[in-house]
Amino acid sequence: MRCEALDKHFFTEVRDLNVAFLRLLADPRAGEVGLEMLDLDPQSAQALAALDTAERRRLATVPVPLAGLRTLPLPAAVADQAPLPGTLEPGWWLAASSFAAGLLTYLWQLARHQPVAAALCVGPGQGRVQRLAALSFDTIQHCAPLAAAQLRARRIFSPELLSPLLQDVCTRADGWRPVGLDLIPLGLAGLRPPRHHRQRP
Repeated sequence: MRCEALDKHFFTEVRDLNVAFLRLLADPRAGEVGLEMLDLDPQSAQALAALDTAERRRLATVPVPLAGLRTLPLPAAVADQAPLPGTLEPGWWLAASSFAAGLLTYLWQLARHQPVAAALCVGPGQGRVQRLAALSFDTIQHCAPLAAAQLRARRIFSPELLSPLLQDVCTRADGWRPVGLDLIPLGLAGLRPPRHHRQRP
């Protein structure tokens, strides 16, 4: 992968994605089932719920996407992993599906035109960027309605990382600046493993 400068619009686009994802997390229709589907730690969910609109917008300016898709490209059987009907509030599930479809399409375009930026969003391992870029429009169109089943909160939402970040967000109401590029390695680290794949103590 050749080195390239990030497009000047990239961080604005990431901020807009983050605003939309934080709005999804703050939606009371998500409930415990929705937040668990996103693999959001209960401690982190409680901390995020305490943020006001202005604080969420400041959090959204971190230079890495807060949302991701656990598997890219999406597996053919992704539809089988969707929650059973009735376990989620339909309005929230529709909003989550719309967001996930948009995220998938954005990542696909990024992988095709800005592979370094795409690696920041999906992680560089196992040729994910190259395989994502190689997908056809028909494949993306087929996968997009199913992407919500793969939607996940990224590693930055783990309590040990989120806590100091939220301290900055909440204590620097005036003149708080986006977290610097020291957070970019979190993007390259990929997604947190889903709960059911973690080893129990």
